[in-house]
Amino acid sequence: MVAFTNWVKTTGVMAALASLPVAANADSGCGLREVERFQAAVLQPAVEATPAYLKQTAESFISDCPDRFETRDAHLIAARGAMDSGQAQAAVLHFDDAVKRGARLTPVQRLDQSVALLAAGEDRAAVEARNLAIGDWLEKLAARGVTSIDVRKSRGGIILAVNFPRRDTEGSVHALWLAVPDGPGLPAAAVLRPDPMRASLRALRTGRSPAALTILEQRTCQDARILRETAQPAAIESFDRDASKAMRAYLRKPVALPHTEPGQPLASCLMPDLMLHVPAEAP
Repeated sequence: MVAFTNWVKTTGVMAALASLPVAANADSGCGLREVERFQAAVLQPAVEATPAYLKQTAESFISDCPDRFETRDAHLIAARGAMDSGQAQAAVLHFDDAVKRGARLTPVQRLDQSVALLAAGEDRAAVEARNLAIGDWLEKLAARGVTSIDVRKSRGGIILAVNFPRRDTEGSVHALWLAVPDGPGLPAAAVLRPDPMRASLRALRTGRSPAALTILEQRTCQDARILRETAQPAAIESFDRDASKAMRAYLRKPVALPHTEPGQPLASCLMPDLMLHVPAEAP
């Protein structure tokens, strides 16, 4: 359950709540003190912070303080709690309410929304949420000066090939090829990046000094596998054939949402920040 609490902390939701003044249209008897109690209940709970607990805590705040500005962030916490509790329809409703109240979902949150919609059987809306996630990601890339994006049509969808500037930090992503299905389905990516941890493990096995290692890996929302690796300097273009082949194969049979039993967490994307990588800002 620590991971869920960490998700709440790292999304910036609670930081946003803490920085907001008491709204002029706040409910009678529902002011900054209630917001602080809500924050404490989420970030410093007196009981185990299960998804069900955090969902209920957020929903109680929404019910008690429906007109406060902070309820939009509470809806996002409740949506994530619903996803981790296996309640797809509840997650869909909370995401919708957050957006209606002015929340700007991150690309990762949009992917979560798409997963919830797929699980709820709302395929058309799931495609729209997924495409919004990718559109927002492309906007973030443009804002960071990444404009080298090649759009390639393929059977079953499109492939977005992205080259990142070499000024990006060591250990980050050099390039990626994102496969986006035409219809319902989650994206996949071929990611070209250095892998210092794998290089260190190889050095331990061989007894040699660590050498730089670059890998091309295929990432879906649920798994990852290495397509190619090299310890020799190589141009990004030399990986294009393998990456494009893997993404074309994926588009012919995109991964559907894995089935989960009632009450089990919905299968949201693992490490989506690699699939939708945004380079760090230049110092």
